[in-house]
Amino acid sequence: MKIFFFIKDVSLTGGTERVTVNLASLFASKGHDVTIISYYHGKKEPTYRPSSDVKLKFLLDQSCFDSGHAFSRIKRFVQAFFSVRKFVKTKCKSKDSVIISQNFFSNALIWLSGAASKSIGCEHFKYDVYPAPIRFARNCVYRRFGRIVCLTDKDSNRFSRHLQENRVLTIPNMVASNDSIEVDVSSKTMIAVGRLAPQKGFDMLIYAMKAIAQKNGDWILNIFGEGEQKEYLENLIKDFGLQTHVFLKGYSKNIVNEFARSGFFVLSSRYEGFPLVLVEALGLGMPCVAFDCPEGPSLLLEDGGGCLVPFDRNCDSPNQAGFKQNVERLQESLLFMINNRDFRKQCIAHRDVIKEKLSPEVIYKKWESLLKY
Repeated sequence: MKIFFFIKDVSLTGGTERVTVNLASLFASKGHDVTIISYYHGKKEPTYRPSSDVKLKFLLDQSCFDSGHAFSRIKRFVQAFFSVRKFVKTKCKSKDSVIISQNFFSNALIWLSGAASKSIGCEHFKYDVYPAPIRFARNCVYRRFGRIVCLTDKDSNRFSRHLQENRVLTIPNMVASNDSIEVDVSSKTMIAVGRLAPQKGFDMLIYAMKAIAQKNGDWILNIFGEGEQKEYLENLIKDFGLQTHVFLKGYSKNIVNEFARSGFFVLSSRYEGFPLVLVEALGLGMPCVAFDCPEGPSLLLEDGGGCLVPFDRNCDSPNQAGFKQNVERLQESLLFMINNRDFRKQCIAHRDVIKEKLSPEVIYKKWESLLKY
């Protein structure tokens, strides 16, 4: 079977990009002819590399249009449309071809190209991440797709209210764990990973670190990632005098080794789709502290593995009551994890539960059933 993955820009650093590369490599290992089609090419060297038997094609040799003058952004979108329409008409015509498109941007272009009815549209974000007018437009587009794949049952149910129910399926992210990695629960390092953006809630985590530094001064926090909030977070660290306790480490090419050096993982996000980084941490046996944000953490931690922190969604700024409550609750959970080494050891066993539910073989069988449709 010829499988074409369409994605906005596979060269970038992010969960959707990594999931796409992992799935493409998995499908290729099962004998499929797999190609990743990226509309844009923002980075010269892609962050994640698929296996050697996966073909990679960039339709446009330029960055995407998330920033810049409005005219240039529209121009690049139009260029992407004509490029994908041409590619679909010339390369995806055979009966054994399947298009798997990632997120609303790509899904909208596949719909505009006229190929939605024979395509699978994937959603990696929670249902209500967009405002109501965009959600309405998205639902209209998704009604044209052969199938829509979501990461959680909650989001599948929300989409099913607006689409034909049998068109929406749940296939979560898989875990690609490394059994050779041993978690060091004696380490006094906390680790957080993600884009330096409001969604990831690193501001709340840094606020919470004020109390940690005062009560457990020998513990540190490493935050791995890049993004637009870097300067803001750096200033927070300086304002709170946390320069020797909180470190912005940038992007790591080997985050698994960083996990292995850390005592536990922290997810402070305001929202997620189905957090791949939490899946990976749990799959390695990392003890985890995570906000009970929508969607995903509650499903991953319901059988153990760490602390699920009650979460108030009214937390956009430090002046809001929800922000302050979240910081206090996060502090309590961090202190509990720090002061309970035996509990951290117990969390390691949860990786077997995660592997059983989210192993590559389990996830492939779900995709295989869908591809046979």
